[in-house]
Amino acid sequence: MRILFYLLSKPKLTLVSLLVISLLMALGISKLEVRNNFDGELPQEDPVIAGFNLVQDHFDKRSAILFGIEAEDIYNKQTLIKLREMTDAVKGLPFVLKDEIKSLSTVQSLSSEDWGIDTSGFLDDISSSNFDLDELKSQIAHNDMVSGKLVSSDGRLAVIIANLDDDFIGAEVFKGAQEIRDRFHGPEIIHITGAPILVEEVQQGISGDTSKFIPLAILLVFIGFYFSFRKLRAVLLPALMVILSIVWTMGFMGWAGLPLTVVSNALPVIMVAVASSYGIHYMYAYYKHAKDSISGKEAAMRALQNVGRPILITGITSALGSVSLLVFDIVSLREFGIIGAFGFVFATIICLTLLPVASAGLKLQINSKIRFSFITGRVNTLSQFVFRNSLLVISFYTVLIAILLYSATTIKVGDDYTKFFPANHKGRIAANTFNDHLMGIRLMDVMIDSKSYGSIKNAEFANNLRNLQSEIAKLPFVGGTFSYLDIIGHMEEVFNNKSLDTNNPLTTEQVSQYLMLFEMSADPGDLFELVDENQERAKIQVFIKSSNPEDHKIIYSGIEELFSQYFPEGKADLHLGGDVVNRISLGDYIVKGKIQNIILSIIFVLITCTIVFKSFKHGFLTIMPIVSSLVMIFGVMGIVGIRLGISTSLLTAMIVGVGIDFSVHYLNAFNKNRRSMTDKEALNETSTHTAKAIFFDAISNIAGFSVLSISGFLPVQHFGWLLAFSMLLIFLNTIVIYPALFARLYKSSVTGNPILVSTN
Repeated sequence: MRILFYLLSKPKLTLVSLLVISLLMALGISKLEVRNNFDGELPQEDPVIAGFNLVQDHFDKRSAILFGIEAEDIYNKQTLIKLREMTDAVKGLPFVLKDEIKSLSTVQSLSSEDWGIDTSGFLDDISSSNFDLDELKSQIAHNDMVSGKLVSSDGRLAVIIANLDDDFIGAEVFKGAQEIRDRFHGPEIIHITGAPILVEEVQQGISGDTSKFIPLAILLVFIGFYFSFRKLRAVLLPALMVILSIVWTMGFMGWAGLPLTVVSNALPVIMVAVASSYGIHYMYAYYKHAKDSISGKEAAMRALQNVGRPILITGITSALGSVSLLVFDIVSLREFGIIGAFGFVFATIICLTLLPVASAGLKLQINSKIRFSFITGRVNTLSQFVFRNSLLVISFYTVLIAILLYSATTIKVGDDYTKFFPANHKGRIAANTFNDHLMGIRLMDVMIDSKSYGSIKNAEFANNLRNLQSEIAKLPFVGGTFSYLDIIGHMEEVFNNKSLDTNNPLTTEQVSQYLMLFEMSADPGDLFELVDENQERAKIQVFIKSSNPEDHKIIYSGIEELFSQYFPEGKADLHLGGDVVNRISLGDYIVKGKIQNIILSIIFVLITCTIVFKSFKHGFLTIMPIVSSLVMIFGVMGIVGIRLGISTSLLTAMIVGVGIDFSVHYLNAFNKNRRSMTDKEALNETSTHTAKAIFFDAISNIAGFSVLSISGFLPVQHFGWLLAFSMLLIFLNTIVIYPALFARLYKSSVTGNPILVSTN
């Protein structure tokens, strides 16, 4: 505190220092980057992630974009000609590998002739008047390499899959794909999807969110401060403080190399809410003391004496709450913990330097128009009611907390990244269309390592793999499977015009011959997507219909169990890959990290407040409204079905970090008032002044966090509403729980109690 008063006595030095730091931080904003992918979020040494990486090493899968043509029936010449023209247009897209495009226009149809194998394109003769659509439909229905993958079994969707160069630029690919979609749209519906498309959608969403969030949040602060204080100074000074807090925080991100992600995208709004909270308490204290001060400097100094230490305590505990996110093993959450901690500290420094110095340098301003006076009466009435009926209130809270605590145990964990967007978003519609009409857009790769060269042609291995694949296909939520054995089955049908008899075991000679014939007559790349070059490892592609992470875990566990049944220990190794495997592991880390995060953040606050207040009882009192609010908010999440994902995992740190502001100011004021008043009088005085400031604080936070509801990402929307709702809960819990506890802890006849935090 001595440093703060020294800076107040050196206004020019303080303002120049703030200006220089702000300019340096502003330069860092130009270095800020966006990370829009979902890879690398988890520790690479994790066994699941290690297996995922191993599958990628042996079956290097290129990034691909997918186009879909949706029609009532794609088996008409107009639509099929459009499919061929679209395929040609896709070949002209930047970074598309022209010889790695799959569609009905590019894949080969194999047929057995007396002289050997005939290869021809499905649509080679589409322009001919003699083209037989029924024959085409029959060919596709009997070709497992096409049906359900390039053409839906219901004949309503045809697909173009285009692989991209490793060094592709997502923005250029996305722009070109959009142009093709717009050019060929109508009467058929054209869809585009794939990881590169989704990533670009996310990047555009992040950029759009940032451009919307900051101006709107600052505007809400302007409006909130004006209606609270009705003075231009009370609007401009806190608004400047908010802007500088954002500049410092985002500049720090740039200098530190911490990127904007779907998670940290919410940070500017959080900084607006936090900084405005600190500003409200200072400006309220300034106008309270201005009434009996003779100069602006005196009012500024008395305000700093009154609320400086509580704001400092709040800033420290908020930063520690954010630091608790470091227990997560998820990269974006750890990054947010670092950014949030520095952001809270920056907001505290700016509030306790800029506002006092600026207020001291300006003419004394008295404000008799502070709004919402009716709040005082309502809060007083509520506080006295709770004080008189403390046992009833505590009993009610105990039952409510028990119910909501149980509800919190029902929260579902994990994110479905296709559902990051609203239901009417083109990207989500495209993903759902592909998922509904094909075998499933979500993929799990099952790699079986025989551990010896060429062993996938061995009859024992092939038959065990066939049995395993057959059982995997029966697992719940599996839409279909595909492996090199399906290629063998297709070759059997081509040569012998009959399906492979699954009751007869495969022979080594049969497998070897059919694989060799396929390599000679078709694109070898199709085979090497399913077996490695040494023919030592085979991959089963498992197509999944469900987007529910819990369903993915059922499939994952089912595959592990089936593998041990068909491949006894030592005969082969199992490794699982594909996009859903990452999500399964991510969910486990979220649960583990969330439990540690809750415990650690509460311990941080408890220890800090116990040390500062020099009392474990008062430290414990500080966390009561916060813990109650945490249980309530997670209970509500369980009731309404909001998932615990990456974004909502931030709730604890933010609720603790922001909510501690309410507790510290209320407790500090109440204990200060108890020095010379009875408990009821102290309660009235606290409700008259501090509770009103806390009300302004809550309104500011609710307005600020509500801005997140306009995000282009549903998890961020949920996060915003939950934070706004939690601020309301913390406000209500603060003004209800404390009077009830005070009634049980203190006797109203006692006076002259020492205050919790010295203001000297």
